[in-house]
Amino acid sequence: MCDTVVVVPEQGPVWFAKNSDREPSEAQLVECHDGSTEQGVPDGLPLAPTRFRTIVSRPAWMWGCEMGVNEHGVAIGNEAVFTKVPVPKSGYTGMDFQRVALATNRTADEALEHVIELTEQLTQGGRMGHRHQRFRYHSSFLIADPTTAWVLETAGNFWAAKRVRGVATISNALTIEDDFDLIHNDAYPLARERGWVKSANGFGFASAFANPAMSMLAGARIRRACTARFLAAVREPQVRDFIGALTDHGAVEPTKGLRSESPCAHASWLPTRTSAQTTGSIIAKLDAKGPTIWATGTSSPCLSVFKPAPFDASLLPPRPIADAEFDERELWWAHERLHRACLANYHARRVTFADDRERFQDDCLSPGGDPARAWKEHRARADEWLARALEVEASRRPLLTRWFWSTQSRSFA
Repeated sequence: MCDTVVVVPEQGPVWFAKNSDREPSEAQLVECHDGSTEQGVPDGLPLAPTRFRTIVSRPAWMWGCEMGVNEHGVAIGNEAVFTKVPVPKSGYTGMDFQRVALATNRTADEALEHVIELTEQLTQGGRMGHRHQRFRYHSSFLIADPTTAWVLETAGNFWAAKRVRGVATISNALTIEDDFDLIHNDAYPLARERGWVKSANGFGFASAFANPAMSMLAGARIRRACTARFLAAVREPQVRDFIGALTDHGAVEPTKGLRSESPCAHASWLPTRTSAQTTGSIIAKLDAKGPTIWATGTSSPCLSVFKPAPFDASLLPPRPIADAEFDERELWWAHERLHRACLANYHARRVTFADDRERFQDDCLSPGGDPARAWKEHRARADEWLARALEVEASRRPLLTRWFWSTQSRSFA
């Protein structure tokens, strides 16, 4: 489960932001790739020899990325969507497609065409979950650059695209109906053949291709409403507006709820939420002079800090593609210890370091700050904040909640 947002103002740069929601023990890495070498590219996935510098946030075990920005200010994020078209046991992920597009395109229009080409020519399929290895889905994408943004939604090799004007938010459901700007030539004929639509007059891409039960269980409509409401009144976007949107819990307590109904997501034992934890977050200001990027490099943005993420491979080095194994040196794992401690008594434990976290966030957003110092300092503060949080007694949690998090504790062995 994820939430991706874009704001295309009448004047000024475009803003892009995303929370990536995945399994709670699935470490997500923020990396800078300079285009010189690429390891672990899935066989048969076309990648041009000349590639642009990119900042990507990717699950540790996969090559594809959940979200990313390249040096020309092209930003892409994808969402799992559930459709009536079967997802094969082998193929490529939407995360693969968008990483290829980020590496090789200068504009959102070019990236849109590239992802469409990959969608039509290749198969979406294969493993898409970490522990839940049978979990498979199609993808929707939000593709942006300093002047333009698109929503692209897919169902197998079929797709529809809509140009963004103003605010657009996507979650885990198809949204494009008959308001598309572009569409696969055979989308309507297939839907008519399968009995998903009766006539061209009543054809909407989402209505025809979406799996309504899965879309409802994902809580997509509620989460889209949260981010849209938060950003609707924004006239001159600032990074703080997007921090607010991505850290929003709506009216839901972090440890409660049957579905994932808030942009800032925390996993639970419920089947609808075992793969619904925010494991990485990114915000990008897509200016024609060059993009500015902030990332948490952690789970739970409500407890974390957005730090500058420059195109610097020495600060944000590419890592090997490997299983998401505990490493106490890594910020992601240090913060995850803090996150799980806070879930045992969320409000009381969070408040022990809330003021310090806010001051540190202010420092990280100050112009001229040192990104290297910010990332290093966050790692040290994660330990300090954990010690403070643990001074507050844990609350009594329900049996199934305790059982679920005990199964996740193997990650720290």
